[in-house]
Order: sequence, then structure tokens, then C-alpha cells
Amino acid sequence: MRPTEDDIIIMGDLNADCRYFDEDSNCTICGGGYYWCINNSVDTTTKNKDCTYDRIIITTGAVNDYTGDSGVFRYNMIYNLTEEETKAVSDHYPIYAEFWTNKDNDS
Repeated sequence: MRPTEDDIIIMGDLNADCRYFDEDSNCTICGGGYYWCINNSVDTTTKNKDCTYDRIIITTGAVNDYTGDSGVFRYNMIYNLTEEETKAVSDHYPIYAEFWTNKDNDS
């Protein structure tokens, strides 16, 4: 990582909800300096839970490059999968965030 880079994206299965993470806790990347593209209201699990385990978190330097479009790809609904077929793929849905590639104004 370049020490002068302001556009940083953190993404993945962070187990950042439910019994693993208190969303109201005082954590270092929950406040100033970071923006959560996948917020606490998004269920990223394929099971009968309401948990946001998967996240995309960006630094405020990357916010200008973020289009505001993000979410969860619920492949079971698109491909009309059964619960068993869905679980065979994963217990998490893929998440996404869209970024401009031609608006970066830092060096």
C-alpha cells in the first residue's frame, strides 16, 4: 500500500453483525474517516437470519469515487434456486459496490 493513498477499500466476510459484532460499539472503523457501503440494514446471509456479515467499507478519500450503488446479489431469486441449491453455493450472498473509474483526482 502506498502511504499517500487516500482511496482504500476494505471488503469481505467480516462477521460484522449479530453475535460476532455489536454494531453500536465503539470501533475504530465505525466513525469518522470511513464510510460503510454495505450498512447494518442489509442481510448478506442466505439463511433465515438478518445479519450483515459481509461489508464494503471505504475511506472518506474514496467516497467521491463511489457511485452510491451497492447491495447484495440474491442469486437464488435470479436463478430460481431451492434452499438446498442456494446453500450448496454459499451461506452468504455476494455483495457489490460500484465506483467511478474516471473521476479519481488524487495522485
